[in-house]
Amino acid sequence: MKASISALSLFAIALGLTAPTAARAEYDIKEYRAESHISAFASYLSPANDAQNAWGGGLSFDFFFNEHLGVSFGGAWADVETGDMWQTYTMDLALRYPVPAGGLAPYVFVGGGAFVGDGSEMLARGGAGLDIRFLPLPLFIDWSYTFLSGVDDDSSDSDFQAVRFGTRLVF
Repeated sequence: MKASISALSLFAIALGLTAPTAARAEYDIKEYRAESHISAFASYLSPANDAQNAWGGGLSFDFFFNEHLGVSFGGAWADVETGDMWQTYTMDLALRYPVPAGGLAPYVFVGGGAFVGDGSEMLARGGAGLDIRFLPLPLFIDWSYTFLSGVDDDSSDSDFQAVRFGTRLVF
């Protein structure tokens, strides 16, 4: 299972790396504006309990109403060697600040969603990241902390941190 998650993550990133430039919007990729993204990413999870750290991956769809305010809908999967596949389905509100003439935009996000592991639980999360657009291919990296509801002891699933990195198809 771990090999299939790793292969899926690598495939998603490779797909983003080989996306044709004609699929990009008709503007300088360094510009930030009202736009949509489809993101493919790899992720590294660090659970707060005794579960092993794990690699995973996922996809998200982002829509920015203007250059600063947007929403994101995503799904991520990881095998944390607890016998269960961890899945998260989230909706986040994002605020970004494009650096003038720099091709960089730091951002923060907060949101909620569902966690599926040993059972199903609600989640809340927050984090920060960096959108990088001075390269020919838009990239991003971010960190988040996820709080799970219904955690009653150390043996169950618990809160976790995640680092995601990947590419975006901007249109």
